Amino acid sequence: MNGLRLLKTGGIDILKGCAVALAGFVGLMVGSMVSRALSLPPVALPAYANMALLVPLMLLSEVIMAVLLGECFQRLYPAYWQRLLGLWLCHYVLYYALNSLDAFLFTTMTNLGTGFVSNLFPALAAAAVVAWLWRPASGAAPQRRTIAEYLSLRRPADWAWRFAIAWLCFPPIYYLAGRVVAIFTLSYYQNHGADLGLTLNLTLGSLMAMQVLRGALFLLAVLPLILAWKGPRTGLWLQVGLVTFVQIAIQELVQATWLPFLAVRIPHGLELLVDSFVQAGVYAWMLFPARVSAAAPEEALPARQPQAAL
Repeated sequence: MNGLRLLKTGGIDILKGCAVALAGFVGLMVGSMVSRALSLPPVALPAYANMALLVPLMLLSEVIMAVLLGECFQRLYPAYWQRLLGLWLCHYVLYYALNSLDAFLFTTMTNLGTGFVSNLFPALAAAAVVAWLWRPASGAAPQRRTIAEYLSLRRPADWAWRFAIAWLCFPPIYYLAGRVVAIFTLSYYQNHGADLGLTLNLTLGSLMAMQVLRGALFLLAVLPLILAWKGPRTGLWLQVGLVTFVQIAIQELVQATWLPFLAVRIPHGLELLVDSFVQAGVYAWMLFPARVSAAAPEEALPARQPQAAL
């Protein structure tokens, strides 16, 4: 019986994901029209990109991301507009903006600035449909806290240094994981870049400076999850890690069919897996007060005022 229920729920989620994928495709068309109206040049894809194959893979990717994001945000924000804004921020930054930034750094693709404008529309369309289709059950208590409640759990100075560490931990994590993966993939950037659309022309200083910016964008994208999460710390780590990994890795693992699968896509996929879950661990460690996940969270309550003597 439970198996049939799970199968039914999974089938419904896939249908919802298909609706989100279609909405995202419509948003992509709208973004393209807006770009042309603004006289922005189209993004130039690598020569070996096969659009007949790329479009179905993009739709498949959107289905996967829709189910994941819908399940993550469904119980956190009871109001539709709250889910919409959180989903839009998370989806646009992780899936569109950060992948465009990576393409700018490591590929020969041009006119990527256009994507930062045009991709606002598919991200918004997908977020709007996800927020509408994945609603909290009627009468269910929201499993979230407000921003004011979150900030009240520590002093402002404590939050300041914790957020700073969570942000600035990203560059060294990225660098160490990238150094390991470079053992297997560096030759493709140096010797086969012209054929595959890969390049590596940045100095180490420029690359690390760019990772400081990427670290800020990563943290910004997952803040809606961190601020509202009221479950255990481990749950936050898994949610943030999974949401991050799927959205930043799915383009390379699923869509970039012109890159060698075992030699380039799998090593980079493993690199992004490590990046995502190690960084999510830093967020869960630094930005989630452990006491609020305890069974008896007396410390999270405001201190009692002394009673007046009778």
